[in-house]
Amino acid sequence: MALARLGRNDHRLALSAADCTTLEPLASAWLARGVTVDYLTTALTAGLPAHIDSPAGLLHRRLTDKIPPHIPTTTEDRSPSTAKPTHETLLECTNCRRPGPPQALPDGLCRPCHHAHTHDSDPTTPTPEEIATVKAHITNLRNLLKPA
Repeated sequence: MALARLGRNDHRLALSAADCTTLEPLASAWLARGVTVDYLTTALTAGLPAHIDSPAGLLHRRLTDKIPPHIPTTTEDRSPSTAKPTHETLLECTNCRRPGPPQALPDGLCRPCHHAHTHDSDPTTPTPEEIATVKAHITNLRNLLKPA
């Protein structure tokens, strides 16, 4: 059991067979409350003092004082206050930054911005003059960035 392994993890917590038998009901009470053996081991070994005179006494005290509350094993036993919180991903509209769930933001736009964007009277395709102006501007910027 976990109690017998404690001495292998830390020599200061070496227990005799009689100590393990005495402490076993206390450790079993922890496991009955839904904790894992790893959790139990961590709780018993965390923050140990430098010198331990009585490993059985120290572990008895920790098993008694630090026993956790009962953890429900099924979702029916959980009350709303102890239920796991669900984390829903929220996105922002790329136009107006309105938050919303992903399904409410198709193409990254909220409904009003999506409607305004798709029903714009302005064409979304640039004119040839606009394309020529942008190309000339980019060429000018590249020339400015060239070493002299």
